Amino acid sequence: MLSNNKKIATLFTSLLLSLLSINCHARTPVVSCPATFTDKHAVYRLFNAKLFNGPLSERMNLVPEIKKEKAIWDIDPRMDPYLVCEYAGTRHYIVFYAKGATYCEKNDAPVQAKCMS
Repeated sequence: MLSNNKKIATLFTSLLLSLLSINCHARTPVVSCPATFTDKHAVYRLFNAKLFNGPLSERMNLVPEIKKEKAIWDIDPRMDPYLVCEYAGTRHYIVFYAKGATYCEKNDAPVQAKCMS
């Protein structure tokens, strides 16, 4: 009987830790860069993303932390984040106000960028 109680306690603990782990990693998307951009003449692929604290005119480009081929930005609640999506072969870019985001990331292969809360 003691062995069964120990097994149940171990299974319950494992289940609880799994649920906590899932909830810690689940984030709600706020904004993400489209994979392509078109200007009626051509289609351009996303090649880079940057994060700014405040409007671009203030030039407050935030430096990401690089982890496992990802650029990661942890956003302080006092920040005013703007995600800038840059496209290969054009000087056009898309700017998203990432209000409410607490975390942004950019993957390199394929290039993807998103901010989450």
